[in-house]
Amino acid sequence: MAQRPEHIKEEDPDWEPPEAENSFVKLEDCGLDYPAFKEEIYVSSELEDAEGTSRYTKDNVTSENAYSLRSAKKRQVSPPQNSARLKPDSVEPGGKMTQELSYKRQERETSSVRRPSNVSSSVTATPHEAAERQERQLLHPPKKRIKSAVWEYFGYPENPDGAILEDGIPMCKICRRKVCARGGNTSNFRAHLRVHHAAEYSQIKDILCTPTPKSTATQSTHSGSLKSMKHDANSKHGKGMNSAVAYFLAKDKMPFEIVESPGFLHLMRETAPFYTVPNRHFFATGEIPKMYERLRASIEEKVAMGVWFSVTADQWTTSIADRRGGGCETFISFTVHYVTLDWQLHSHCLETLFFPEEHTPDNILEVFENMLHEWKIKSENLSGITTGNTANLIKAFGKFPCVWIGCFGDNLNLAISKVLKMPQVDSAVKACRRLVHAFARSWKKRRELKKKQEELNVTEQALIQDEATRWGSTAEMISRFLEQQQAVCAVLATDKNAWHLMLKDTDIAVLEDVSQILTLLGDFTDAMVTEERVTLSSLKPVLQHITTEILGEIGEDSTLTKQMKQVMRDDLLQLRYSGDVKRVLDICCFVDARLKGCFSENLDDTIKSCVEEAMRLAPHEESESKSSAAFQDEKSACTSLTTKRKNKTLSGLLRHIISSKQDKSEKDSEYMEDRLKAEVKLYLSLPSISIEDDPLAWWKVHTAEMPLLSNVAQKYLSIPATSVPSARLFTSSGHTLSLHRSGLSPEHVNMLTFLHHNLD
Repeated sequence: MAQRPEHIKEEDPDWEPPEAENSFVKLEDCGLDYPAFKEEIYVSSELEDAEGTSRYTKDNVTSENAYSLRSAKKRQVSPPQNSARLKPDSVEPGGKMTQELSYKRQERETSSVRRPSNVSSSVTATPHEAAERQERQLLHPPKKRIKSAVWEYFGYPENPDGAILEDGIPMCKICRRKVCARGGNTSNFRAHLRVHHAAEYSQIKDILCTPTPKSTATQSTHSGSLKSMKHDANSKHGKGMNSAVAYFLAKDKMPFEIVESPGFLHLMRETAPFYTVPNRHFFATGEIPKMYERLRASIEEKVAMGVWFSVTADQWTTSIADRRGGGCETFISFTVHYVTLDWQLHSHCLETLFFPEEHTPDNILEVFENMLHEWKIKSENLSGITTGNTANLIKAFGKFPCVWIGCFGDNLNLAISKVLKMPQVDSAVKACRRLVHAFARSWKKRRELKKKQEELNVTEQALIQDEATRWGSTAEMISRFLEQQQAVCAVLATDKNAWHLMLKDTDIAVLEDVSQILTLLGDFTDAMVTEERVTLSSLKPVLQHITTEILGEIGEDSTLTKQMKQVMRDDLLQLRYSGDVKRVLDICCFVDARLKGCFSENLDDTIKSCVEEAMRLAPHEESESKSSAAFQDEKSACTSLTTKRKNKTLSGLLRHIISSKQDKSEKDSEYMEDRLKAEVKLYLSLPSISIEDDPLAWWKVHTAEMPLLSNVAQKYLSIPATSVPSARLFTSSGHTLSLHRSGLSPEHVNMLTFLHHNLD
């Protein structure tokens, strides 16, 4: 019979242990002295003897000093390695005992009973007792600084002395399972919550997915270490940064002084703290000239691959006086266009030269010839020159053997200027201009205009002022006034002092006729100006459409409209394009595989002109090919003895005889003419390509079939229809030579303009 413990005797003298029919284990016999829990437990003992046999005894016992021992399989964790064998007196010698206690379990997962290290068991107590034990044994986070919010559900237990056992494995505060976390890695914690505690995981999921920002101390230390690492200007990285800053200055047309501005220096300190930005003199005198020389050498190699060249030229005068005391300066620019041997159209800005001399034809011609000489372009290899319609440019380039072509935009501008100078049109446009200027100078009128626009439900748009030298701006001014006519008149009607600004009905009728014509013409000019590459072959269809469709007389036209159309037709057809220019236009249109002979007034004359041009190009082509072949034969004869021996054979002699006969027949003009006619016939028999396709790509495929006719296409399909490429140089030069950069030397203006247009 079990003995009554001494401390039980003192608390309850009448306590008597029940009689046990079977043996059971008392925890005090195992050295366990813990608070008693009055619960009904079901004790199951398994005893193994030395032979491996086992027997089970079951007792229904009411015990005050017993712990339930749960098996490792039931807890799904391995029992602690330091758990001791329980060897009570009632166990047979040499046997091993494990105990499994099943009992009433309430709120099992919230239990926080502290158990000794040598017992692999847990007891689920009542909620009140479980809360008390939870307070006695809490799981604590590690002492080191932690970042992840997942530690809210995990921690380390305490030992009996109250110290945190950080050398063990963390435990889950919900289910008291141990979860391994090596080196502070919390991946296992997240997986445990996601699998076993989905509700808690959903609460902190967003927090766990948000990246933790680096501490200020770490950032400052990292920034300080980078700032201490300065690259030398001559190092590989330093040279790369210098080249990048120079590219930024040239491509974006930035002043040199920006590299010394506080904003730019702050940007570089934040983005590249290891890089020390040189001063502006370093870039102005060193990096930019080096970049210019490298790019110029590269473009010279590309230009050398061309056969036929066309050039655009234009003049420009700065509107900003030089800070050094000088006045406005004049520049002249040149661009080159050519088709390579692989049928690619290339365009380059060559020069933007300072031109202080008088703008006489001889001086312009001298500058142009010097430019060709520096770029190693022969004058006889020029296929055309496109410039503005100023008298000095016409006289200067009219002396060249190639054809001079006036810019289509300038020609159209001059034709429209004649219309705007007609008495009725001029009076109406001036009246409209006075009205617009009055609104531009008065903020009260602009305020009242907005009110009237809201009242009349008219689109709120301001009036547009024009520039007398740009007919496009005049067309926009007239169009906007006609749109806002009702609101403008309503504003003027409320102010007696402004009644004189009101336009007459006849003036409004004239403006409506002018706007109708200028709007249609503006669509064509905008399309041709915005295109990067507008060759001369597209000018013939556009010009024919303007003169026949837009400027053609219609029965509904007013008398003034008919007069304006007649003035423009005569100016475009009779004055602006001479006989030589019309011939070139026909050839360009014919060799364009998109158009062929569709827009030729006389197809037979156009074919005859193409054949004559091909005949002139053929000797030049043959002489070059023969000289090249002779050079190759001489080289091969000097280097290969085998070739000499082959020439002495019968096949070699026959090949020589046949080639000599072909050379003699090719020299015959009649043979060349027949061959050209055959190529023209083949060319016309092939279907035209789509208007969106590239004619140069078509010729690249069919060059072998029509070699003589392809020479004509290669020569004339590179001629621009406008001088817009040169005009674009002045637009960029105007930004380059701005108010903050008026002290730039002409050499720097040329370099920066060259780099801006030729850099990729």
